[in-house]
Amino acid sequence: METFKLRVFRYDPTKDSEGYYQEYTLPVEKGMTVLAALFKAKEEQDPTISFRYNCRAAICGSCSMRINGHATLACKEQVTKILEKYNTDTITVEPIGNVKPLKDLIFDFDYLLEKFKKIKPWFIPKEPPPADGTEYRQSPYEHHKIDFASDCILCASCVSECNALKANEEYLSPFVLAKAYRFAADSRDGARRERLEAVLDHFNLEWCVRCWQCTTNCPKEVQPYESIIRLRIIAAEEGYKTPGEKHAEIFEEDIKERGLLNEMLLPMRQEGLLGAAKRAPFGIKMFFKGKVNIADFFGGHKVKRHEEVEKIYEKAKEKGKQVQIRIPQILGVVYEDKRKTAKRANFLDKGGNE
Repeated sequence: METFKLRVFRYDPTKDSEGYYQEYTLPVEKGMTVLAALFKAKEEQDPTISFRYNCRAAICGSCSMRINGHATLACKEQVTKILEKYNTDTITVEPIGNVKPLKDLIFDFDYLLEKFKKIKPWFIPKEPPPADGTEYRQSPYEHHKIDFASDCILCASCVSECNALKANEEYLSPFVLAKAYRFAADSRDGARRERLEAVLDHFNLEWCVRCWQCTTNCPKEVQPYESIIRLRIIAAEEGYKTPGEKHAEIFEEDIKERGLLNEMLLPMRQEGLLGAAKRAPFGIKMFFKGKVNIADFFGGHKVKRHEEVEKIYEKAKEKGKQVQIRIPQILGVVYEDKRKTAKRANFLDKGGNE
């Protein structure tokens, strides 16, 4: 293939009521990135094309855009690899999703910055600087708790693919929550509860739909989804009774008492009578589909050999006092193996436990 088509989203609010696409034919050059292709189209064919860029080294995050439907960094993606990956002669570039386009590939970042400010994304020390004039210290083990989240370059690629944000514009978004985790988990920071209250407001931690799109599409492998899970754990450790924490407690109680979950009484126990009433239509449908066990409304039954379940439960509780599950690598094993070099300590070597 000697040439390819660069299909660019165009939009100028001063004259366009809606966006459209314009194609430019460019030569296929070895090593050419999508950002370089945009420059070539701008310099040689159409100087009106607008896009953001800065470092051209996948560090600043400025050139984030959708490339053939997936958000990533234009300076990171090579033209030949994109054409081969999608088996096509066309590369389509658009502004990322879930945000307002301002002009061509430039999107409104102020909308995201307003969300970002809510978590106070800066270091707030919990104690005065060291008297000897050195920087604030922490052990390598403590640093690895925030290692991934610290790599976030605010490119907002995760925002583009977030299904929760698509459904709820008030949702803080994955990269904001990843940064909230980065500071809340920092052993040197003194504003943990303040940050937790910001992310717990409007049930932000509960809005995540667990689609993994943010982690899958992150060009820096920051693991935003995993950071959300870790924030939930930190919130539980700090004593916040979130809906997720209540849900987990009910699960634990049911397993201990009868060996299985009582799904019929779960909404009432977690959300009260009002919550149960809201779910009544769904419950009625389940009843007529034969999915409801009437006995569950009266407490249900225990599983056979329940005494063995009790023994396992007690043994797990006893073990829990001896083994402390560490936050860093609960999930993201693939990304841990992919990113870490042999020279850097890997928490998976110890199973994430102490």
